[in-house]
Amino acid sequence: MISIIEIEATSQGDGVLPFTGPFLRAALLRSISSQDPLLAKALEMSSKKIFVEAFRRERKQMPCGSLEESVYMGSEYRGSVIVFDDEVVSEAIRSWIFKKPTIVIKEIPFKVTGYTYQEINITDFIQEKPCRSFRLRFLTPTCFRRATSQYCYLYPNPRMIVSSLASAWNALSPKKGPETRLIATWADLSVVETGYELCTTKPVDMGGERTFVGFLGWVNYKVIDHPEWQRSSHEEMATWLNTLLMFGELIGVGHMRNMGFGRIKFEVKRK
Repeated sequence: MISIIEIEATSQGDGVLPFTGPFLRAALLRSISSQDPLLAKALEMSSKKIFVEAFRRERKQMPCGSLEESVYMGSEYRGSVIVFDDEVVSEAIRSWIFKKPTIVIKEIPFKVTGYTYQEINITDFIQEKPCRSFRLRFLTPTCFRRATSQYCYLYPNPRMIVSSLASAWNALSPKKGPETRLIATWADLSVVETGYELCTTKPVDMGGERTFVGFLGWVNYKVIDHPEWQRSSHEEMATWLNTLLMFGELIGVGHMRNMGFGRIKFEVKRK
């Protein structure tokens, strides 16, 4: 079961706010792990199953360039916390949020004013029809990690997107999809870009002298037949692609998605 906790908060001061994802996640984990030793242990075991959506005024594509923004007393923000298959941690987060704590981000206090809670099943994302043509909007800074370098890939090629989502799905879902390398190879051959408008961000402050550079914007993709794939296998992969992209709207894609990076909007294009 997936727990989704939507948080509403109001700024209690003025200042300049960086992208809040890393700071919100750190504050959340620090606060709930301090409640008791057993909870800290549960949190340690589940930390890779906890995702945050950064505090933002509006859930739309962030601007290119610097992501820092001016904050004023009384500004209202929304974010969310997503927990996979851990009722203990989910209950601890809800209990903490219910107390309406103050979360301090870069010396700016945010008072929690309310929250909503819902549970969904990961199998609700499973689709029965193949995906043919679609647009992905990259709403928050996104990049894909290189295995041999500290620098990320700053372009969303289909193989990396599908590999990122398939690995997460197969790690978190009881109903497994195609093996990650197999469906990523299919995407490399059968999903093509037909248009894009992208930009890169300035380095995003993550605290502790760490920074993150990502891209924003949109890309159009089309699924095409490839002679190396039988028609039935191609249709199966295209249907799983539909499932993975729907799932991606919840958890994001790429590096550091558990901190709110890599948020996407999946738009099916109708012919």
